[in-house]
Amino acid sequence: MDTIGRLVRDGEPVGTAVVLTTDGLAATAAHVLAPHPAARWTFEPITAPGVSHPVDCSLPSDSASDVALIHVGEADDWNPMTLASHTSAVPGAPVHLRGFAVSRDYDSGVGHYVGVTAQDGRSWVKVSCRHAQPGMSGAPVLLTGTGSVIGIVSARLNAGLWNRDTVLLSPIERLVTLAPDRLRLAAPVRRFTDGTLRLSWLHGSRTELILETDDFTVSMGRNMHNRVYLPDQRDSRFHGHLTLIGTTLTYQHLGSHPAFLSGATRQLRLAKGDSCPVGDKDRLTVSSGTMLVEFSVPDLFDPNARVTPEQPE
Repeated sequence: MDTIGRLVRDGEPVGTAVVLTTDGLAATAAHVLAPHPAARWTFEPITAPGVSHPVDCSLPSDSASDVALIHVGEADDWNPMTLASHTSAVPGAPVHLRGFAVSRDYDSGVGHYVGVTAQDGRSWVKVSCRHAQPGMSGAPVLLTGTGSVIGIVSARLNAGLWNRDTVLLSPIERLVTLAPDRLRLAAPVRRFTDGTLRLSWLHGSRTELILETDDFTVSMGRNMHNRVYLPDQRDSRFHGHLTLIGTTLTYQHLGSHPAFLSGATRQLRLAKGDSCPVGDKDRLTVSSGTMLVEFSVPDLFDPNARVTPEQPE
């Protein structure tokens, strides 16, 4: 049975939880439970509409780290996910989350690992993701391609704060310390097959290599802080950003002058704020010339990857 579901308080869905063991030990964000300890709580697996299980909320919690353990009863066919340290991720590594959203029955999203921050003596994992919705507090965030949970959603910073679209996670290590006899960290196997991105200027039949990298996050423009600096004065109002979202290379145009993307089957004019997927050997035209985009996307689900081994006790 799906281990991710919505937490329902007195008949109203309010948050997300994830089952961690075959006997129903589960986790959520402590702030979801804290104001209503005497409420009637139930768990509804996202992929099993109409199914509801009773929840015991009297298990240990850590309000400072915003994690809590609960027990989901009446089921014995859980297939829990692997837990892995957030240190398994490197900056830019893709992550994804699944959970309940107040505005709909289910939602998911993709993003990337940023790093770690600290506040009031507690560490928090930072991921960049635009898709975290109200109701996803307590949802697991997985390191894409490993099946391993690295953290539990605690908060998303909104437009009025720095680090917009940053989602703060309670590190999974904090959760393990609440039940060290029942939970353990595994050492995730690396399932990523590295991809390569190449950017080149086109000069007739000749190409001039600009950049070759396995990091698909690339900003372009006249400012010297961009990874690809465009020295021609004609590009003074050009600015754009390439990034890998899931397995799709995406271009977002940010400059006031339009850009043009051409491929084997399409011709697109991109105004400020427009985004579009980019195919291998597509051409991006700016004021000063045409850039050839070539890439092999990282295989995020390597079929030859071995099963994640568990660390010895």
